[in-house]
Amino acid sequence: MKNRYDVVIVGAGPAGIFTALEMLRQGTKQSILIIEKGKAIEKRSCPKHKVGKCVNCKPCNITTGFSGAGAFSDGKLSLSEEVGGDLPSLIGAEYAKTMIDYTDGIYLEFGADPHVEGLGFTEEKKEIRRNAIAAGLKLVDCPIRHLGTEKAQEIYYAIEQYLIDNGVEIEFNRECLNIVIDENETCTGVIVKDKGEEVVIDAGTVVIATGRRGADWLEKLCAEHNIAHQPGTVDIGVRVEVRNEIMERVNNVLYESKLIGYPAPFKNKVRTFCQNPGGFVSQENYDNDLAVVNGHSYKDMKSDNTNLAILVSHNFSTPFNQPIEYAQKVGELTNMLGAGHILVQRFGDILDGKRTWPEELSQSNVKPTLPDAEAGDITAAMPYRAMMNIINFIIAADKVVPGFASYETLLYSPELKFYSNRVKMDKELTTNIKGLHCLGDSSGWTRGLMMASVMGVIMGRKIVENEQK
Repeated sequence: MKNRYDVVIVGAGPAGIFTALEMLRQGTKQSILIIEKGKAIEKRSCPKHKVGKCVNCKPCNITTGFSGAGAFSDGKLSLSEEVGGDLPSLIGAEYAKTMIDYTDGIYLEFGADPHVEGLGFTEEKKEIRRNAIAAGLKLVDCPIRHLGTEKAQEIYYAIEQYLIDNGVEIEFNRECLNIVIDENETCTGVIVKDKGEEVVIDAGTVVIATGRRGADWLEKLCAEHNIAHQPGTVDIGVRVEVRNEIMERVNNVLYESKLIGYPAPFKNKVRTFCQNPGGFVSQENYDNDLAVVNGHSYKDMKSDNTNLAILVSHNFSTPFNQPIEYAQKVGELTNMLGAGHILVQRFGDILDGKRTWPEELSQSNVKPTLPDAEAGDITAAMPYRAMMNIINFIIAADKVVPGFASYETLLYSPELKFYSNRVKMDKELTTNIKGLHCLGDSSGWTRGLMMASVMGVIMGRKIVENEQK
C-alpha cells in the first residue's frame, strides 16, 4: 500500500466494486485503491455453519468483506427502476433504466444466470394485482435475476480477481478511520488503521461506499466535516416465515411479491422486501454487538419455507433527528429480551397477547430455518406504532396471499435497515466537499445490490470523464 493514489474507494461492496470495474472498462490510467474492513471473498465464511450458533465474529463475516452483505445474501438483482431506492429521482428514471440494463449485462458477463424470474404469467399477475388493490396494497411488478447465495459468491470472486489482475489494489482487513479535509474544503485523502497505526493516504478522489453497515459511520463523518446531508428514512420491521405452500402461487408468478401499503391508523409506508422462496432466515451482527435478522436463498439448496421482510419506514425531523440511533435502540432492546439471540414469535400468539414457547414452535407446521432463534415476545420491544403497522399489513396481505396471516406464521425480530443518512449531491454525484463522493446504501440513495452497482458504474464513468478532460 502506497501513500498516494489517484482514487481511493472506501468499502468493497457493490457500489465500490463497480466504481473500480467501470473505470477499468472505460480505459482509466489512474491508480485505484480499495480499502475494505473485512476479508477477501474466498476467505469469508460463517462459523455458524460448523458450530451451529453465532460466535459474534468481529467484523461479521456475513456483512463485511469483498462484495459486502451481497456475498451472503440471496443475490437478487431487481431489474426495475421502481425498486432499489431513490437514485432515479436524482439521475432520471430513463437513465436509471438504461444503466440497470448495462449493469445487468456486466453481471451476465461474470456468470449470472441468464434466466429472469417474474416474466410472463400476465393473467395471473392481473389477478394478484386485483387482490392487492382490493386489500389497499400496491403491487410492484419487478423482474428479478436471482444469483443465489452460493452463485453470488462465485460471481463476486470472479470480479475480485478481475480487479486485482488489472491493477486495482485491494487492502483487506484495513479500517478507514476518517477522511482528510484541507482548509479549502477539499477532500485530500483518508486515514486508515494499518497494523495498529494510523496512516494517511493521499488521493485526488475519495469515494465512500460503505453500505448499510457503514451508514452510522458515514453519518458521523457528515456531522464532523459539514458534509451536506439530511436525516432520511430508517426501516424497522420483522422477517416473516411461512410454508412454501402458502406462497406457492406468487413465488411461481412473481418470484418476489413486492407489496406496498399505508395501513390505518398511522398510514406509515409499509413494504415487503427480500422475498426468498425456499430460503433460510439468517442472523447478521454489527460491530456494536447488535444482532439483526435477514434472509437468503440458494440456487440449488431449498427449505420448506419462504421468508420475507416487512419493513415500516420511519422519518424524524424535530426535535429528534437521529433515526439510526432510534433503530439501534429498538434492536438492542429486542436482543436483550432474546439474550443476544434473534426473537421469533407466532403471529397468532401476537394477536392473543402471549409469548411463544419453544414447545409450541416444535408442534407447528412452520419449522424455523433459524434454529437458534429464541421463542419469545417481540411486542415487548417493538414500538407500538411499528407493531400495529406490521399487524395490519399482514392482515391486508392475507387477502393477496391466503394463509399469510395464519396463527403459525413466524415473525423474527429485529429486522433493521440503516439507510437514514441522505448525503446531498447533484447529478454528477458530487458532494459539497470537493473530491469527495458518497455512493450506495450508506449514502441514503440506494437500497440493494442492483442500484448500488448502478451508482458505482455511473461514478466510475464520471471519474474517467474528468480524467480525460
